[in-house]
Amino acid sequence: MQTNEPEGSIVWSLGSLEAEVMERIWSADRPLPVREVVDAMNAERPAALAYTTVMSTMAKLHRKGWLNRARSGKQFLYEPYESRDACTARLMAEALTNSSNPESVLLHFVERMSSTDSPALLSAVRRALDDGT
Repeated sequence: MQTNEPEGSIVWSLGSLEAEVMERIWSADRPLPVREVVDAMNAERPAALAYTTVMSTMAKLHRKGWLNRARSGKQFLYEPYESRDACTARLMAEALTNSSNPESVLLHFVERMSSTDSPALLSAVRRALDDGT
């Protein structure tokens, strides 16, 4: 696969079509050609998207570092550069990095967590601290 590392702060710049494509790609269990993505998207839309529209969007996502691609015959197969979870973690890290007060950001984040998510946070912190020693 041809890879591109994501640019800084690109998480905020996904348009609705780009986000829809990424959802399809993240949901797949294998690299996908444009045709499969187009067909899946059009099966759920009232107005069909043109193949070239989706192809251009996927090429753009590759250039931005969201997708890896490899040639397979006359077509490209696309897969995510990183998992949805890794992308979410990068988004959170960018928010902390861009903040003038990361501790305050973390406090607000924790205050917004549900009581069912709090144990997951504690478990993740424990695991990270154990891995670091």
